[in-house]
Amino acid sequence: MKLRKALRNLIIGENRYIESVIEYKKVMLSGQVAMIAIAILILNCSFEKSIGLTVLTYLLSITLLAFSIILHRLSKHILANYVMLITVNFTTYLFASSESMSTGICVFFVVVPIGSFIIMNANRLQAYLFGGLSFILFYLSYFVNFRILPWREYTNEEVILIALVNMSVAIISTGMGVSLLIRLNSESASQLFESNKLLVKTNTELDRFVYSTSHDLRAPLTSMMGLINIASSEEDIHELKRYLALMKGRVDSLDAFIKDITDYSRNNRSEVGNENVNVKELAMDVWEDLRFVPEASRISFDVQIPETANVISDKSRLKVILSNLISNAVRYHDTRKESQFIRLVYECNEQGFRLKITDNGQGISKEYHQKIFDMFFRGNETSKGSGLGLYIVKEVLTKLSGSISLDSQPGAGATFTISLPAKCS
Repeated sequence: MKLRKALRNLIIGENRYIESVIEYKKVMLSGQVAMIAIAILILNCSFEKSIGLTVLTYLLSITLLAFSIILHRLSKHILANYVMLITVNFTTYLFASSESMSTGICVFFVVVPIGSFIIMNANRLQAYLFGGLSFILFYLSYFVNFRILPWREYTNEEVILIALVNMSVAIISTGMGVSLLIRLNSESASQLFESNKLLVKTNTELDRFVYSTSHDLRAPLTSMMGLINIASSEEDIHELKRYLALMKGRVDSLDAFIKDITDYSRNNRSEVGNENVNVKELAMDVWEDLRFVPEASRISFDVQIPETANVISDKSRLKVILSNLISNAVRYHDTRKESQFIRLVYECNEQGFRLKITDNGQGISKEYHQKIFDMFFRGNETSKGSGLGLYIVKEVLTKLSGSISLDSQPGAGATFTISLPAKCS
């Protein structure tokens, strides 16, 4: 793990990131090939008896390969690939044309095209060009009696050693490339499968969303239009006030529904935040928004959360979760009970934190425990709300890699437990 991190920091840079996993792996392969080539060149350079054109060629090639790694660190990955592939191609040609084929140097004319097709697979034309370059240089080195570097003679022992090194490096490099290609294909297939699942889910939700939204938006507006028509011919001031109160109720319902739609859209499109959140302060902010609602007047809010309870998470999403769960507890409280309460209990452990929201309201039948998290689900025709609240809670928790569970029965209230893998105190 430490070696992998050290390689990553060397090739990409400690504070630099590549969003695409596939691009990250291709950059890492390119950088590792450059590093392996540098190691081979340094090893071969050690066999040289004197400083001359050959040694200078080694040094130039090493410099260019090191430069390709620097380009990766500067996030110029395409240019880095060009420099690396061109350098390896021409370096192989220079040495293949000036030494015996028994050293196995020509094997790199096979390795380089494989690497170019893996690294450049998004641009097949460039991959073919680099593959073609390797092919041409191989034929020039093998059939054309032309060399830039002086001919190098090796002893039989040196030839065997160099051949073993070249073949070993070629096998390792090819294995790395093929392994990466298999992983990329596997990940692409997995991503395609997940994308198809998400697309089916999105289309299903969209159909339900359009149908239910059109109904839930039109219903309050139609009701208001009817009340306006009735009120326009009413002269009794008391009746007018009653109609205005009814209209306000429809407007409030419409406003709450639009807020749910906004929360749903924002959760799907915005990035997950990471900030220090005081859980007790957040819970009290939510209650402050709800405490003056008429239904909340007889409910006591019991917050069993330490003052110092802090978590590293997305504050706006946590607020959406608490707002929906607490407002549901208010909406479905049991007016027949003398003592009504909503209790929040906080727990922190190594895995993250848990928050229990308990009420002694109407409760929920077991047959509905899974259905209540479905989009637009309502237990019965008299249910209040848009039917989006708990669905949004579930979607937000999925975005935060969290979970929710329910313990409830009719008449005994409900306990929702949310668990999040966030750093807490």
